[in-house]
Amino acid sequence: MNLMKTLTLKNLKLNRKRTIVTIVGIILATALLSALVTLVSSFQYSMIEYQKQKDGDFHVKFSGVKMSELSEFKNNRNIESTFETMGMGFAKLDGCKNEDKPYAYVMATDEAGFEKGCFNLIEGRMAKNEDEIVIPRHLRTNGRIDIKVGDEITLDIGKRYDSSTESFIWENCAYEHDAETLTDTVTKQYKVVGIMERPGYGMEDYSAAGYTFVTYSDELAAIDNGTKSEASEADTTLTVYSRYTQKALRNKDAVTADIIGVDEKLFEKANNSSVEMSAEESDRFLKEMENAKYDIYINRFLISYECVFPIDGSFKALFTVAAVVALIIILTSVYCIKNSFNISITEKIRQYGMLASVGATRRQIKSSVKTEAAMLGVVGIPVGTLSGILASLILVKVVNALSAGWLNFALSFHTSLPALILAVIMSIATIYFSATGSARRAAKVTPLEAIRNTKEIKIKSSKLKTPAIIGRIWGIGGVISYKNIKRNNKKYRTTVTSIVICSVTFIVISYFMSMAFSMVGMSYASADYNIGINMSCKKDIDIEKFSKLLSGIEGAEDYLVGAGYDFDVRKPKYTKEYGEYCRQVYDNSEDVSQMFLITVLDDKSYDKYASDAGIKNAAAGAILVNKGTFDVYNENSLKYVKKEMELYKYKAGDTIECGYNVYDDASSDDNAVEGGTESSTEDNSGYVDEETINNGVRKTLDVTIAGVTDKVPIGYKSYSYATLLFMNQKGFESLWADGKSNELKQRYVSYSAYVVAENADEYQDTFEKETEGNPEYSQISFYVSNLDKQMRDEKSLFTLLGVFAYGLIVVIALIGITNIINTLSTGMELRSREFATLRSIGMTDKQFAGMVRLESVFISVKALVIGVPLGILISYLLCVIMNRMDGAIIYEPPYKAIILCIVVVIMLIYAIMKLSMTKLRHNNIIETIKNENL
Repeated sequence: MNLMKTLTLKNLKLNRKRTIVTIVGIILATALLSALVTLVSSFQYSMIEYQKQKDGDFHVKFSGVKMSELSEFKNNRNIESTFETMGMGFAKLDGCKNEDKPYAYVMATDEAGFEKGCFNLIEGRMAKNEDEIVIPRHLRTNGRIDIKVGDEITLDIGKRYDSSTESFIWENCAYEHDAETLTDTVTKQYKVVGIMERPGYGMEDYSAAGYTFVTYSDELAAIDNGTKSEASEADTTLTVYSRYTQKALRNKDAVTADIIGVDEKLFEKANNSSVEMSAEESDRFLKEMENAKYDIYINRFLISYECVFPIDGSFKALFTVAAVVALIIILTSVYCIKNSFNISITEKIRQYGMLASVGATRRQIKSSVKTEAAMLGVVGIPVGTLSGILASLILVKVVNALSAGWLNFALSFHTSLPALILAVIMSIATIYFSATGSARRAAKVTPLEAIRNTKEIKIKSSKLKTPAIIGRIWGIGGVISYKNIKRNNKKYRTTVTSIVICSVTFIVISYFMSMAFSMVGMSYASADYNIGINMSCKKDIDIEKFSKLLSGIEGAEDYLVGAGYDFDVRKPKYTKEYGEYCRQVYDNSEDVSQMFLITVLDDKSYDKYASDAGIKNAAAGAILVNKGTFDVYNENSLKYVKKEMELYKYKAGDTIECGYNVYDDASSDDNAVEGGTESSTEDNSGYVDEETINNGVRKTLDVTIAGVTDKVPIGYKSYSYATLLFMNQKGFESLWADGKSNELKQRYVSYSAYVVAENADEYQDTFEKETEGNPEYSQISFYVSNLDKQMRDEKSLFTLLGVFAYGLIVVIALIGITNIINTLSTGMELRSREFATLRSIGMTDKQFAGMVRLESVFISVKALVIGVPLGILISYLLCVIMNRMDGAIIYEPPYKAIILCIVVVIMLIYAIMKLSMTKLRHNNIIETIKNENL
């Protein structure tokens, strides 16, 4: 065996070029696998760290824990660690503009709480004693109270008391307004030492009545340090945030149920979304939770990110994609690296025959091939692993650079030893499967066949028949080139396959990227604005004053402010086409009502819109948009196609009876349209069912049509949820004449504004600064959509996907190229006797070069004839799949990618064969012919 190993090592040293090329292939395959597992590990680690910052470093929160019960958590073997917070109480905030959040909720914790809780500092530092406090940023942005670091504040801290139920109110309950007061208040003075982000949902409920202020607790610090017993403050109530052990996470429901004292199976069933509970079980579960020892909050996202087994749905898709990519890498690498071993066997087939003739067994010959693979792996795998880690580090930095500003978290580089071990195992498997087939082949060859070397080429003479056109065009060199390709079909098959794989992948991914960017452009092409503003408030907004604010900001090229009111119209005057469409959509109903949206525009925008639409005397009534585009089913093509149609028969001077509902106080909150959100009873074509219309008290208004148009003002170009009517402020108020009061204001109005800004980012920044400190807009919540930024973010996302996709192509291509170099260069060397013989009988250097060029052309053409059509076919199928989601995509082959692919393939093959040919030209003809080892 030692002799076989020595021979194997000697052969590797003698065939340095092939050895180096094979090692490069192994390095690339290992690097790709290592990079893959490192990126998956980095993404998982980043998501865990993001969730810890967002909601806190805990798995389950237990509320209402008495100080004397704290030891039960500290000594629980299923709990890895805990930190605690103590509720000090609520204090009224003077000057708070948020009527639903008038308090400060003072919470105390220690170093562990500050470290593991979701207290993310923006400015200053954390509290270090009981006289210091940290306040949240949204106290200023939401509550409009401006307190700075270094300020002294005095708080009257007490308990919330509900006089109607004569009970204390839980800390996360919403504000009860007139029904509640503060009792048992204690005055406390603090120094503000820091400002933090708003704590996550696990620490501050979104509906909570107080802004979370955090101070330091000497008591909790003393307990954690062991200098104070829990029993000394037995009646104090705490909130305990616990981290489970990895073993406990696998049975988290059973562990949690045991701590809070409820039925384990019932609790587990209730927390399993895939299992349906019966009504009886649901009632029993609710009763059990009402009587549970503690209230709980489960940090489900952190648990799903950290729980390796069983894999949660959050990461199942990621791991599935990673597994598929790993499988593609392994199969591609096995196919390519296997060819290196096949070439090695072909080169050494005589040697194996001689070894077999002097007594080497099949097992020893097999072992020799596997030893060669192991030696190559010992060099290639460590270098490949380190290269993959380095590539991952670079890629993480590229990802963070590309995603800056739109990704909610920064991707952190993280290596995992188990993940790297998995990559090494996959690399070993790749090399093993690459070498196994070649080892079997070497062992099967008999000594006589090996020494004669006649088994490599088995082909019938009929298959070597050359088309006459090749001889006429390219002469004897073309005939020899063609016959050599046919004769060595097995050797060149791997080269062709490698080119096909790379070509298809490049064409498909290039098409996907161009289609993705095209789709992004199409999705924003219909938008005729780049800043959209939706407003939610509890009072009327003066749209004229707000329009002056928008127009006064530098860079506003055009703008519009609108207040939208929903009305229903019973049996409107449909055109024949639109009426038939509505009856088909709504089951042939004869009584089809429609939703009409009357939008009141600011005067300047309305006058401009009326002028653009060519409507005179527009102030006398409303402008009706009388055209719409709908998806209509085409029976011939069996597809839905977009069709534009005229909607109604109304003309200038006609009157439309618009109805609206007025609800009593008990139901108004459930039926009102708030903050621009349409009622769920309306579908996307504006149809309103009779049950909705008749709910509540229905009233009507007569709206006169001032003009009909197919034009729409900015912001409403793609609006299709209702028929559009536009009016100015004066015209709309005239509808409420004769003693009527506008019953739709405040609760039934949605405010929106649209701006065409020269620089959307600068305009948004200025707008936010103008409104943030303005007391006039303190009770208005603004939701700003920056379409330019959204489009950039979407393009950045696809660019990011492109980095991964093209990176994968590059590495797979490099593996393929090493295989092509190995195949072609070794093939040229093995044929050096043949070339020397041809040159000895008179073939000139020019003829020899032409013959090699023709072989390059034949190989390239064969690969491209398969690869290019296959790439076009797959890209077309991708287009068909995408069209099922959006029928607007027209297939156009990626011509640039196809041309680039053709040019690169031809140049690559020619360059490799040219280099090999140059080396053969310098060989001595006689010495080459005499060399029996070729």
